[in-house]
Amino acid sequence: MKITDCTVRSYSAKHPTPIANGKYSYASTDIVFISINTDVGIEGHGWAHGTNVVVDTLLSLKDRIIGEDPFNVERIWEKMYLPKVYGRKGFETRAISAVDIALWDIKGKSSGRSVGQLLGGFRETVPAYIAGGYYEMGKDHTGLRKEMEANLASGAKAVKMKIGGASLEKDIERIEVVREVVGKEVKILVDANNAYNRIDALKMGRELDKRDIYWFEEPLSPDDIEGCAELCRKLDTPIAIGENEYTRWGFKQLMDAHAAHIYNADAQVLGGITEWKKVADLAMAYNVLVAPHGDQEIHAQLVRSIPNGLIVEYYDNNTNALKEAMFSSSMKLDGQGNVTPSQEPGFGVDLRFERMEQFKTYSSR
Repeated sequence: MKITDCTVRSYSAKHPTPIANGKYSYASTDIVFISINTDVGIEGHGWAHGTNVVVDTLLSLKDRIIGEDPFNVERIWEKMYLPKVYGRKGFETRAISAVDIALWDIKGKSSGRSVGQLLGGFRETVPAYIAGGYYEMGKDHTGLRKEMEANLASGAKAVKMKIGGASLEKDIERIEVVREVVGKEVKILVDANNAYNRIDALKMGRELDKRDIYWFEEPLSPDDIEGCAELCRKLDTPIAIGENEYTRWGFKQLMDAHAAHIYNADAQVLGGITEWKKVADLAMAYNVLVAPHGDQEIHAQLVRSIPNGLIVEYYDNNTNALKEAMFSSSMKLDGQGNVTPSQEPGFGVDLRFERMEQFKTYSSR
């Protein structure tokens, strides 16, 4: 089998109301897709969040992958990852990720197996948490309460909310509103998205210790490795980081420093499935857990495949403005807060490019 061609498409859909976390704000969902064709008629799809830099990098990578056997993912990855040209971190590495994801989709479709089976097939279902709790214009405690009530109605047994975009006192109030709604049996995860300095992170962490919070995500800058390690030593609440880290080498630095208890390794960011598996295996050697950041249609397959997979992030239409158009059917939570990854070959998702046409910003075909 050989790669014969590829198509790059990008899409952007505005949120009805811009959403914000502790440090960043988002007016739209922006996703870039690559569809890779082969000489046997099998087509694989990969995607990453981003805009023009991802598009430009994918177009420049095209000549590096055409003619290759898509099963040779290690060879292709090495051809793409050239630190002085592509990578070592940032949107160019996201482009490499999208290519690699598409290759694994081809591998699955060709072999008649899901990606989760190809990678290890450790379990059939995986726990999930609903990501949300964003700051929005006009969204008060009543709005937050309604959101969490809807999450419970969807079957959530774990929910995540944003902190760091308000004062410590106001964020504690928001956490207590969520706890009042979801009760003691539902897990609450909080995510600061790099908003705090070391002093404020420690203050908030000590408040979280009193409130049985499942994890404290990205309390500090992704480059403050020593600060995260210090929080791990001083707090009872587990520290989760890694959605902004790239490649096995970046994660090895974090793990060597004991900078977290849980690593949010995102295959759409760090270098694709091939690199994600290396990170997950490294985490197993360090006896730490992996709970990926990123789209559940990809990451549920990955968490399914490994013994040290903890939980998967679940996005609804409130956080992905393209989701309703992207897929013919959506993964749903069951009554126990779990998702069941598709058993269909590859990633088992049916992308609907024709329904996304109104959101298209670029196509190479």
